[in-house]
Amino acid sequence: MTNQSRNVHIEQENATTGAATEDIKYLATGWKFKEEGTDSWYHATVPGCNFTDLLSNELIGDPFYRDNEEHLQWIEKKDWVYETDFIITAAELDHARIELVCKGLDTYATIYLNDREIASNDNQFVECVTEVRPDLVVGKNKLRIHFHSPIAYVREKAEKVGITYPAGNDHSDDKLSVFSRKAPYHFGWDWGPRFVTSGIWRPVFLKFIKNINIVDSYFKPEIISENKAVIHVSISLTAHEKSEAKLTISCLNEALNTTNHIAFLEKGHNEVKIKFSVNNYKKWWPRGFGEAHLYHFAVNIKDHHGSTCSIFKKVGIRKIEVINKPDEHGESFYFQVNGVPVFAKGANYIPQDSFLTRVSEERYHQLYADVLAANMNMIRVWGGGIYEDDLFYDLADQHGILVWQDFMFACTLYPGDASFLQNVEKEAISNIKRLRGHASIALWCGNNEVRVGWHHWGWQEEYNYSKDDQQWLFRDYKQLFEKLLPEVVAEHDPERFYFPSSPISNFEEEKDFSVGDVHYWGVWHKEAPFSDYEKCVPRFMSEYGFQSFPIFESVKKYTLAEDWDINSPVMKLHQKHPRGNQLIKDYLLQDYNEARDFESFLYLSQILQAHGIKIAIEAHRRNKPYCMGSLYWQLNDCWPVASWSGIDYYGRWKALHYFVKKAFKDILLSCKIADDHLSTYLISDRLENEKGRLYLQILTLDGEVVTDLKEEVELKANTSYLYKKHDLKGLIGSNDIHNLVIYAGIEIKNELMSENIYYLVPTKDLMLRKPAIKYSVKHENDQLKVLLQSDVLVKNLYLRFDGLSANFSDNFFDLMPKREKEVTLPFASTYNGNIPKLKMTSVVDTY
Repeated sequence: MTNQSRNVHIEQENATTGAATEDIKYLATGWKFKEEGTDSWYHATVPGCNFTDLLSNELIGDPFYRDNEEHLQWIEKKDWVYETDFIITAAELDHARIELVCKGLDTYATIYLNDREIASNDNQFVECVTEVRPDLVVGKNKLRIHFHSPIAYVREKAEKVGITYPAGNDHSDDKLSVFSRKAPYHFGWDWGPRFVTSGIWRPVFLKFIKNINIVDSYFKPEIISENKAVIHVSISLTAHEKSEAKLTISCLNEALNTTNHIAFLEKGHNEVKIKFSVNNYKKWWPRGFGEAHLYHFAVNIKDHHGSTCSIFKKVGIRKIEVINKPDEHGESFYFQVNGVPVFAKGANYIPQDSFLTRVSEERYHQLYADVLAANMNMIRVWGGGIYEDDLFYDLADQHGILVWQDFMFACTLYPGDASFLQNVEKEAISNIKRLRGHASIALWCGNNEVRVGWHHWGWQEEYNYSKDDQQWLFRDYKQLFEKLLPEVVAEHDPERFYFPSSPISNFEEEKDFSVGDVHYWGVWHKEAPFSDYEKCVPRFMSEYGFQSFPIFESVKKYTLAEDWDINSPVMKLHQKHPRGNQLIKDYLLQDYNEARDFESFLYLSQILQAHGIKIAIEAHRRNKPYCMGSLYWQLNDCWPVASWSGIDYYGRWKALHYFVKKAFKDILLSCKIADDHLSTYLISDRLENEKGRLYLQILTLDGEVVTDLKEEVELKANTSYLYKKHDLKGLIGSNDIHNLVIYAGIEIKNELMSENIYYLVPTKDLMLRKPAIKYSVKHENDQLKVLLQSDVLVKNLYLRFDGLSANFSDNFFDLMPKREKEVTLPFASTYNGNIPKLKMTSVVDTY
């Protein structure tokens, strides 16, 4: 293929080249499992885990229901055996090499093939690959995997250490989680249950190799100029014997040259390096800055023995830099993509389920639909979960979502002995190689909050560490996060930024906010007011948040009516923060009246959370470019719980996600009320200046116009600036501030790009009245369209249809008096004429 505007040529850098597997047999059926020491076998699902298999066989109740978590802790203390039979044909056995590939075993496992031990595993995050041809027979073969209790397996090692590690989120008296290279959140967190799983959590298959086998492949783009990029291709492969192979590289979605290459392979390991020059290339951009363009490459290899294989790669050509260096304010921290500073808008992500194999492809796609709907451009993969499924990063690449990638360490110190470090090194290399080809990966971070915890959380006194203890504990910290991990990144992914621990700065002192990234927990943990979000603005806010409960419809799924009290045993079990309920109540009463019942309290907790995070996001964005990122805690849940999430476990958007959708718009009009002035800021993340029209109105709560200003404005590209400062007294005159609402909006080419609503007193002091809301509902184009109008202002109107769990285009919004508003809801084309009844709740309904 040729194209006058784009072409590719290949330069040979090495005389060897590569190839991969030609045939795979998935071992996904016929599995059974049992508790070690018992005789009863039960059907097992692979991939899966012991908890989900026990549940599907009705041997336990739903772990998420009511207080079942408390009754299932025995599972972690048992060993479990998984077994299946499979058939091998003579033709299959005739291959030169056959590998058993376990993509993910959780965690301590001994593997037997035809009753002979062939391998063992001690890391959930690393695939286990074993040559098995000598142990296979034609006909029936038996594969057995013995999973050892993650608790019993490390107990002896922990006892030898002789001290307790500061793993406060490990919900047990014995803090054993630090010794296991297993998802930390499985041991509990302040938003998650303790379900310490075992099982086959990623696919298992046999790989049949005639001669050549690709071990690793990497397409690394390099931008040379605005018109030229080079893609460096590295292929690691093994050959069973010497051979000559033909390698063909083609681009499947562009008119680029197809290239043929002859490689001479030695027996054993081979490394191939090739480079492509791509002229007039298309750049990959984050969401909001341009197209997330991906080149689709295929590599096909065939040797003279007839061994063939293919690999496919999607490559985004871009340059991502983290600018973390001294400047006039202190020390910067921001992302620059293709030379353009990017204000990071997003959230911290945790695994979507306590039981990882329940996260379907559909859930991954829905997650990204929710992220895009909220106008985000970044997700932080937090260090207490997992290195995510390939699909997670494929979707990030496809949609232009930058990924901040933590290594899987969080909120505690870790051992530093040779065996532990070797295990971590294996894990780091494996996952760096797997993920480094993704355009979306923006950085590697060593851990979550370990350094700040050591220096500021009082672990030394709390755990009574001696000076000798402290010296070797911190020496181990530095060995892991300041030596091993940066060296591994430098060797295998040298182009990407690595830093040892997030945050760089604590939040206790004013100087902390001028240096690097900050996790600000003054609001919530330190009980600071929401107004402190406007004072405590760092260079990059990588964590902050506030809790809320799921909405009532979600709570009903895991409770009974007798549980509907936030202090009931069941609700307290689904609230993992020890002060969570009281903190929500205390903050709530600062701005709202006391809720009249359980359902009202759940609703108000969401309004409270959304209000607080809105204040924070707008403060961060107003302070651009001093502040260049706002990643709130947290995007999602792994089970039904009171938490900091904006989307509950069942996929329902809380009020927070709707508020974030507006606060993260590319164009934002934000107002700040202080010192008897109303300051209006214009914020744009777009790369070109825009002309627009600004509206600023002050109205009474029944719709009488007090002030009505319209002005033509210019929104400056990729910046934030104070447009105008108004004297409030001049705007409101003699009107009662308890009866006023401030409306601000901005239009570009007659399209409303951003609108915002503010008040001069707390919600509880507003003169809210019971509204008379008129509405109509119609079904059109697989949607329900709801048109609303009210005689007076409606504060935080929450809409729902019985039996429908889809998310509205907008919800929990303030309905302005005497103005029409339309919202939509997905509704299948199988509609049969029975539109469910629309239900509505607002603040005045909760008192």
